[in-house]
Amino acid sequence: MGYYHGHRYLRTRTKRQDNPELISRIEQTAARGISGLTDWERNFLGSLLDAAKKWGRLTAKQHDVLQRIEKKLDPEVQAARQSWNEAWNEDKRESAIFAANYYKANPPYFSDAAERILTDENYIPSEKLFRKMVENKYVQRAIDHANSTPLYEVGSLVTVRNNRNIGGTVYRLRGQDVLVLDVQQSVTSATKGARQYTVLPIGAAHPVATEERWLKRAKKS
Repeated sequence: MGYYHGHRYLRTRTKRQDNPELISRIEQTAARGISGLTDWERNFLGSLLDAAKKWGRLTAKQHDVLQRIEKKLDPEVQAARQSWNEAWNEDKRESAIFAANYYKANPPYFSDAAERILTDENYIPSEKLFRKMVENKYVQRAIDHANSTPLYEVGSLVTVRNNRNIGGTVYRLRGQDVLVLDVQQSVTSATKGARQYTVLPIGAAHPVATEERWLKRAKKS
């Protein structure tokens, strides 16, 4: 911002404003979060403190993050988190692992959380994150499909359907009989019939991968 004084243009500078209340707020938050915050959150509070001392204010985005950290440190929120951690069990962990594998196979959602669940056995996601990852309709469909009994057993003779929308290398085998060599128990798709099969075309030397929905029982000769 500036103005003319005679023929000379003078630029006004935004003055630093002292804001001891903001500084105290950030310092108190940092003190409460010594053991309850991540390294990133503690470092972020340090950068907020520097900004508050230098400019006397925060940007809207900085203020939003500060509020989220403060909420995380709220005694009621911490009590609820402690209760959730104590209720964590193997069933919840298995559900979290299933969801993590689902999102790893169907990126990009929850990629960071999925990676941490799969690599850190001590990690407990928040209740909110767990419910978002596990209790949505897509993962629930995939869980239902995984818990269902496979339609075709290993060693059974099946026929590749003649659908034009069949994907993968099995497309060229439409209408042909194949032998089921392997059936995957895990499912990473919400699509009905997405269970993975390994089949061997009759007379062929190499197996191919396909999905249950592209197969049907072979007609008895």
